[in-house]
Amino acid sequence: MESKSIFPKWLQEFRRFQSLKSQFYFYGNIYDCYYFPVNYKDAKDETQLIYGKFNDLKDLLQRYLLLQEYELVSYFDVIDGISFATPDNSITSDNLCKQLQLNAQETEAYLKGARAKKLDDTVSLFREMMSNSVRPTACIMNFASRFTSDPNRLEDTIKPTFLKMIKAAQESYSFADKNGLRNIFIFICDKVNDIPAWMLLENPLTKDIQIQKPCREEREHFFNQRHHLFFCEGDTPDLKEVGRVFPDLTEGLPNRELENLITISKQEKLHINKIKEIIELFKYGVRENPWEKLDYSKVEEADDELRKRVLGQEKAINKAVEIIRRAKLGLDSIDKTKPSNKPKGVLFFAGPTGTGKTELAKSLAELIFSDEDAMVRFDMSEYNDSNSDVKLIGSPPGYVGYEAGGQLTDAIRKKPFSIILFDEIEKAHPKVFDKFLQILDDGRLTDGKGETVYFSQSLIVFTSNLGMFVEDGSGKRVQNVLYSDDYPTIEKKIKDEIKTFFASTLNRPEIFNRFGDNFVVFDYIRPDIAAKILVKNLSVIKTNLKKLRNIDFIFDDAFILDFLKACADDNLEMGGRGIVNRVETHVKNGLTNFMFENRKVENCLIKIKIKNSKIAFE
Repeated sequence: MESKSIFPKWLQEFRRFQSLKSQFYFYGNIYDCYYFPVNYKDAKDETQLIYGKFNDLKDLLQRYLLLQEYELVSYFDVIDGISFATPDNSITSDNLCKQLQLNAQETEAYLKGARAKKLDDTVSLFREMMSNSVRPTACIMNFASRFTSDPNRLEDTIKPTFLKMIKAAQESYSFADKNGLRNIFIFICDKVNDIPAWMLLENPLTKDIQIQKPCREEREHFFNQRHHLFFCEGDTPDLKEVGRVFPDLTEGLPNRELENLITISKQEKLHINKIKEIIELFKYGVRENPWEKLDYSKVEEADDELRKRVLGQEKAINKAVEIIRRAKLGLDSIDKTKPSNKPKGVLFFAGPTGTGKTELAKSLAELIFSDEDAMVRFDMSEYNDSNSDVKLIGSPPGYVGYEAGGQLTDAIRKKPFSIILFDEIEKAHPKVFDKFLQILDDGRLTDGKGETVYFSQSLIVFTSNLGMFVEDGSGKRVQNVLYSDDYPTIEKKIKDEIKTFFASTLNRPEIFNRFGDNFVVFDYIRPDIAAKILVKNLSVIKTNLKKLRNIDFIFDDAFILDFLKACADDNLEMGGRGIVNRVETHVKNGLTNFMFENRKVENCLIKIKIKNSKIAFE
């Protein structure tokens, strides 16, 4: 059976070019294990295919090339030296010269001496083998990324070796009488740019081929071939349903990690029918999902709980509660045709400063995960240079800062169940927005070490001050939203400016679209809400004074109204933070001075009031 679809995509590409090129560079997912239909030539249809498992790329390539009627496959790496594979084991180091009609003196000196593990000598031998006209030959060299520390600045000692590789490609013999087979030279490397660019550019003899992680079709093959290895005791496996969701839930996983799912299933005695739980256990390392443990009563009372901490922002609270309820019921992907890795929900909070945007994110973390520290905050003003995207995901191996890892990827690896707050995102460098798009689209990021972290158990919150100020015709920054504006006006002005920012300033309208209808504009703190915030702050002071000093701190409703009028009315544009600042200035500092001056530092009663428009204590 010669159907191309039975091969991995990268192998299909190799098959297409193996008679056209003489030198290949394999890179990418080169450390995975691989599955290959070892009987594809004999099988009449796909049901008869037997997929062999190969633990490394070397073994797979050797098996494949021998099935393709190559009569010799030579393999070399600098640790184990050289080895030969043939269909009938007819070629060994002892008879290689005779079988291929090579230069006996040079070849035997190489094979019998210490030169058999030296790169330059092996390239010389492979060059000879590439020109042989007796047997179709494939030569494979592994760890090509380690040939030189800098491919763009080759040391004088290594330059001739690379030139020999080019000459080997030029001297490759093509067997016209054997279905167009030609001798080929294969290099296995981590990245294609580990090879000097001049070897690949404008060279019609070479071809680079990326070995990608298994695609959906390959993951389906994996499940069909290996589902019986999962833990299946007890319940009857629902192979139709599990097989339907398996390719979607395992998107981005290499074959070795697919194998790990089998190990986890057996180790934890998790039935194959619980495939989602098996995969989540592998991805996040925990068996209990906080979203599933979230008590229904907490969800039912979520709006009341959030209102205790965030005052005057009904629209934002309602939107947040909608997302919590949807996530609790597992309906966050109900509009998708297949399981999704996207975050549990996304919220974009905009509006005046000090109105509760960050506080609402903290409140959500406390409500969902019973821990305010489950909120991971990133101040995007710290990510405004061109290297900021690297700071988030980490430098690749060999680059400065590699050991430090990525600030975002490391944080999510430690806390996969979390609220992630990206604060003031308009201050981030444009490169960072590519990472946002990846998170919103795919729900995952790959760090500098090549490890993937997942955001599918996170709630993402973005905050922004966009729209509060705009530039006038002369480029001067002027206030766009006024305290005197009503809420519908504020909402329209801010949303219009956010859209303009993404569409025109950033030129990334696709990111704007990813937020959908999850933009929530916060209102200014109005006088009635300011009074509640003031009472809340004074109540905290009252409680702590009683606990720490046995002091009864007394204030009444008249004081609340008088304090706002005398001390805070001119600062409401600064939101709740503005009120807290005035409480610190007039109440905390005034109270401290009064206690010291009157030597009343414990076991007493202190009343606060407004007298002649000033704070007074007695």
